Amino acid sequence: MLYQCTYRSLAQQDSNISLHADETILEALTKHGVYTKKACINGACGICLMKLITGDIDYHGRTPRGLNSQEIADDYILPCIAKCRSDLTLLARPTTKSKNSAKK
Repeated sequence: MLYQCTYRSLAQQDSNISLHADETILEALTKHGVYTKKACINGACGICLMKLITGDIDYHGRTPRGLNSQEIADDYILPCIAKCRSDLTLLARPTTKSKNSAKK
């Protein structure tokens, strides 16, 4: 299945890409030339954090350890392990993320 994703950068520039249901959001963004910060690529560090504005994602049984409970409540996701389940709108990573945030 193919989904559409609108990725809004911090400069308010939109990139519209197509994502396959079997690829992670980060894989799709990278494949389409959208630069995003990344490090561990397994959901542990939180470097790739993005805000989910609209749509549904699934972690396929993986735990987004790089997110704390407040970030989850605020609809942040880790695109390195997330796969889409609908069309999406994403907002780029905020400029800062607390390194001391309480983990879930």
